[in-house]
Amino acid sequence: MGSAASAPVNPSTFLSKITVDQGPEFEQTLNFAALTQVSTPTSLRTDRKIKFIDLHFRGRLTNASTGPTLRTAPTLLATQVFSLIQQVTIRGVHLRYGNQAPIQMRGETIAEMAAMMLGANYVPFFSVGQNGAAAVIGGALDTTASHTNDIEFVLPIPLFPYGLAAGDATLHCLHGPDWPGNLYVDILFADGSALATANPPATFTAYGSNSGTPTLDILTERPAPGKDLASKISPAVLFRTTNFSQPTAAVAGTSGSGVKLADLIVGKDTTRLWLKCGTQASGNSSGVVTYGSLLDSIVTRTFFSLDNRPLRFQNANDNAALKDYMGRSYYRTIPAGYTAVDFIQSPARGAGNSSAVFGSSQLTAARQFQMNGDVTAASNQIAEIIQEMLLGQPQVSA
Repeated sequence: MGSAASAPVNPSTFLSKITVDQGPEFEQTLNFAALTQVSTPTSLRTDRKIKFIDLHFRGRLTNASTGPTLRTAPTLLATQVFSLIQQVTIRGVHLRYGNQAPIQMRGETIAEMAAMMLGANYVPFFSVGQNGAAAVIGGALDTTASHTNDIEFVLPIPLFPYGLAAGDATLHCLHGPDWPGNLYVDILFADGSALATANPPATFTAYGSNSGTPTLDILTERPAPGKDLASKISPAVLFRTTNFSQPTAAVAGTSGSGVKLADLIVGKDTTRLWLKCGTQASGNSSGVVTYGSLLDSIVTRTFFSLDNRPLRFQNANDNAALKDYMGRSYYRTIPAGYTAVDFIQSPARGAGNSSAVFGSSQLTAARQFQMNGDVTAASNQIAEIIQEMLLGQPQVSA
């Protein structure tokens, strides 16, 4: 009896079994500078794949002679500290695609998405030591006049689409040799006004000290599939980009049904879209943007369109059913202010299917690829739209 024909092998079925993830490895240290963008002076190491880039902040904040009035902390995080990183940009030169910036996002939004997408009970690490006392994991900030806060937190940035299975993550994470000696991180730091609406802390010093400068260590987490196999995996390039027309005038000045919130990026395949809406906190310094509250009432129906034709999710009367659906997909309650339009998540599988991307790589700039919503406008409203995308398709050579 002849043997049956061999079925094609799905690489993700064996990659998760033969790949070991290495823990965080130190790369470089940046010194904090309020309201300033600071960049890595040299490239990150590009000899191997990178699955996560971790940002580890340590510093002391001293309150002014009048104690700060803290802004409301995001529900998922229960702290304001992640907003000290106002924007993260990961950029470099890809061998095939040239100059690219795979990650362009705000720090607090990165932390919120990590809490929603990286595990049902997960919140990025943070600790606070009040006025010289021992640090408390998950601790609150001290608001007493002239008191100090020793703050430490870790901001993890996955370089693969959220929600993928372990083997699929290896197929999509950043392949260092495709960025030979040209992969940099830019950090735009905020000041104390990111934490407080009035009397923000103005003095920043080294952790546990009244002198020096806070630091931000950059670390990488790398999968180790073995040297021979690693060279055979050609991954897709992950992008997670905040639309930089934000904060958008659409949610501040234009009410109506089907209002254009943003033109979306074409030329890459879209895995998911995130919309974050709220009111801007008061007291921010110039260039600093934080949320005083997150609200679902600003955009009550979210959809995307192509050439003015609504496509997926356009039939729901409002976002409530959509939020409930995504909560079941992500195994996490979706907080107020957040709505996702997801193309790759599958509740039945329990892991994302990256082959189900929306094929926006086939669109040109002449096409009207947009995110739209039913908007109730008010002057102090702001929004972010994050578009997660893939450039190319992962391949495993023989």
